[in-house]
Amino acid sequence: MKLIHLAKLALALAPLASCASPRHSAWHAYENGNYASAAERWSELALAGDADAQFLLGLVHDEGQLGEADANEAVRWYTLAAEQGHAAAQCNLGLCHYEGRGTLRSHERAAQWFERGAAQGFAKAQNNLAVMHLLGQVQDANPERARELLAQAAAGGDPKALSLLPKLATLAPDARREQVLAAIAR
Repeated sequence: MKLIHLAKLALALAPLASCASPRHSAWHAYENGNYASAAERWSELALAGDADAQFLLGLVHDEGQLGEADANEAVRWYTLAAEQGHAAAQCNLGLCHYEGRGTLRSHERAAQWFERGAAQGFAKAQNNLAVMHLLGQVQDANPERARELLAQAAAGGDPKALSLLPKLATLAPDARREQVLAAIAR
């Protein structure tokens, strides 16, 4: 009798052990190089408003993992995720605006998206915004703000910030743009 009870329990729990979420199956497909299958699963989640899935769809379109890179489609998905506060999407959307990929080139829009990601502690956004400050590409560019952002990004482990911060330490706070560019190039 006890054995039958355990068998019934095992049968009842079997579906729980074998079911996988769309998110899990998408990651599994992605890790196995089946980007189309991953994108299909992420699409279901993204259309339901999942910011992570929207970001990941933007990424596979941006990187051309579904064939040719599609910057317009990447911007579409990054925007949906970024508007929900997804820091990585905000950073990537900022890059699209900075470079004019899939959208009009705009340093102002790039800085706005980097600022949003940086405010959440996203190291790559902090680094990108710092570089824009150093290059005078933001309104009210401020070398001290750039140093603060680079320090935050370096503390967050961003390799570019870790490389730039010591180069800027040799500059005076009122360094001219040419001096900053020379220091960055070293």
